Amino acid sequence: MALKAEIQKSKNISLWKEYKDAKGNVLAEFKIRGEAYKPYRVALERAQNQVASKGYNVSTASAEDKLYHELLLDATACHLIEDWKGVVFSENGKEAEQPCTPENAIKLLSMGDIGIAVWVFVKANAEQIQLEADQAKADALGKSQSSTDGMLETEA
Repeated sequence: MALKAEIQKSKNISLWKEYKDAKGNVLAEFKIRGEAYKPYRVALERAQNQVASKGYNVSTASAEDKLYHELLLDATACHLIEDWKGVVFSENGKEAEQPCTPENAIKLLSMGDIGIAVWVFVKANAEQIQLEADQAKADALGKSQSSTDGMLETEA
């Protein structure tokens, strides 16, 4: 007799999504992970813990502290954006395509209105990607049994 355990492949999922303007022109492409990606979930938990651990003593706030929404943007930038194509930063009149790094992703999501728009795009797609992956998993495993109230039919 032997206990047989099958090694599972990574359950992390990601898909390329096109970021378009209002006219439908593709401006960039982002490879986005599903929102169940464990490092992202940990980052969200840490953001909540930081807010809770700092308490409500406003006199101890410092310039190094981040606002809660900044922590959420950072978590998305570092963990939900896996890669990108076509992201260009403009500085002092010079434009340069930037590689996808956590630092550059944080910079992108911190750029005012465009950063918020990209964050909303990434978050919405991460949720949709995860929803579709979870549905595919449920379909592959079959429909779950209907739940009972714990009473046997003879007891009713």
